[in-house]
Amino acid sequence: MMSNSESNKPPTTNTATFHMGADDRHRLQGLPWHVPVEEWPEHGVILLIIRRGESRHPVIFVEREGIRYAIKETTPFMAEREIRNLREIARRGIPSLNPVGTVTVKAPPLLLDTQGPGGLPQYTSGDRGYTVTSLAPRVVPHVLLYRLPFTRRTKRHLLSAAAVLLVELHEHGVYWGDPSLANILMRIDGRRILAILADAETVELFSGPVSDELREQDIALFSESLLWQAEDLRQAQGKAEDEEVVDDKDVRYFIQRYRWLRREHARLAASPSFTTLYQVERLLDNFNNLGFSLLDMGGRALQEFTTVLPGWYARRIYELLGINVPRRYARRLYNTILSHQVLMSQHEGHTVSIEEAAKDWYTHYHLPAILLLRQHLTSGQDPMDAYFSIMDHKWKLSKKAGHEIPLDEAVVDWALHEAKTDKLGAVDPATIASWWHERQPVTQALEPPLIESKQLEPLLAEKEQPLVHLSPPELEQHLNGLLEDQQSGEA
Repeated sequence: MMSNSESNKPPTTNTATFHMGADDRHRLQGLPWHVPVEEWPEHGVILLIIRRGESRHPVIFVEREGIRYAIKETTPFMAEREIRNLREIARRGIPSLNPVGTVTVKAPPLLLDTQGPGGLPQYTSGDRGYTVTSLAPRVVPHVLLYRLPFTRRTKRHLLSAAAVLLVELHEHGVYWGDPSLANILMRIDGRRILAILADAETVELFSGPVSDELREQDIALFSESLLWQAEDLRQAQGKAEDEEVVDDKDVRYFIQRYRWLRREHARLAASPSFTTLYQVERLLDNFNNLGFSLLDMGGRALQEFTTVLPGWYARRIYELLGINVPRRYARRLYNTILSHQVLMSQHEGHTVSIEEAAKDWYTHYHLPAILLLRQHLTSGQDPMDAYFSIMDHKWKLSKKAGHEIPLDEAVVDWALHEAKTDKLGAVDPATIASWWHERQPVTQALEPPLIESKQLEPLLAEKEQPLVHLSPPELEQHLNGLLEDQQSGEA
């Protein structure tokens, strides 16, 4: 017969309770919730490398049936609190991770002391809680973001986006309590950089704008975090110990930016509000059609100027690669292939044919670039303009660094430089979202649609054209393989 103490013991097998919609539960219930997340790889779970930020609790990223989730292990109470905070933050129109729900895992209590009060063993709850969120589209992984050249201009783009987020939080009654780049995800949509709140565990909510005292606390915390995160950034970029990646000037810029944006927010808040759906739709349409000027580099021709018949370059490129390049870009692309031919010949120590150079360029540069554009270009952008601007940007970065810069780093750095974050815009994004949130989340309401796949099809050979129609996870998996092959070839 079992003793009373033995009969009161909890079951040894952990059980998971899901607090979320049926679709998300279906996707997630097959994960090994019976063990801590740090042990999941040992149980066959393939983790995504999304960001590299500091956290009090283990955070992992997984993909289930094409949906990407962030899962943070904490206590049941804190998991429920954070999801409530995220839902309220989203309701107020602030860009944040999309709250999915929580998972609670019942587990045996943990022994704290064998000789507690009264000489009895002292236990604490062993239950685990999990905060589950879904990732916003086109988020730049921290592992990639931290590798980018942190020029003064790039830092100011990122700090400006972070300042916009902090102003929006404060103006809409949200005190963060733990602001840092580690708790922010950056998304680039081709025209703007959007900072997304990624951790709401310490958030406090108010019915109106937060007090000046709490504002100053958040500003001071973020400023301090920049200095301690500088070491992470320096190591990620392989810089010497005496090289500074973030300095006091960056901190001052962030603080000044916050002050200016707060004044701008007050000015916009005094403007007339929207009264009809048409006004909002017209505004969003204007966002989607905003263009930006790309430098016309004019090509880097290595061949002598010769008289050719109209359309010769386009036909020659089609003969070499089987792709249809618009006439106005054909000469420039052909010159790029010629440049690649020269570099290949120098590297291999013998003359490389134009056919061989074209094939190598297509495989290692052109195809990955077009697939990257599929993930980053918006409908108002010209694919070939962006293509040449990226390639020129990559060339400049590589020349400055003294070595080949990976294509994915060049694309993200180019996007950061092209994004415009000088002002909040004609209207306050959160003002739109607070009216619009019942129809679509703020991160979608402010996002221009991606370029249609059919616009990129002619730029690829026939056998690769289906790649631009893949789902984002499938496309990224294929693209990662191409980029890995490219980098191994450069090594």
